[in-house]
Amino acid sequence: MSIPRNEQETIASFDVEVGKWHIDTTYPPHIRKYRSSMGKIEEETQDRLSGWLADDYSGSFTARKRRELTDEQRAEIAQRMKRVSASKTQG
Repeated sequence: MSIPRNEQETIASFDVEVGKWHIDTTYPPHIRKYRSSMGKIEEETQDRLSGWLADDYSGSFTARKRRELTDEQRAEIAQRMKRVSASKTQG
């Protein structure tokens, strides 16, 4: 069973007493990302991963608002990417 996209989520909480991060996610990219970093897994199915990150986990978490671009900004970024890829192919 697949969870609808608008219902997928990731919850990361830090337990001070345990000193570890707890991850509970139903978002497929996060399931793949955190599976290898898990220490104790509480639940793992095709659609969900829940558990504690391993002691040696050294990543970080960030949250930010999605950037809204104007058509002009998109065109400028596209031109910049074309110049970069052209300069890489030239050596």
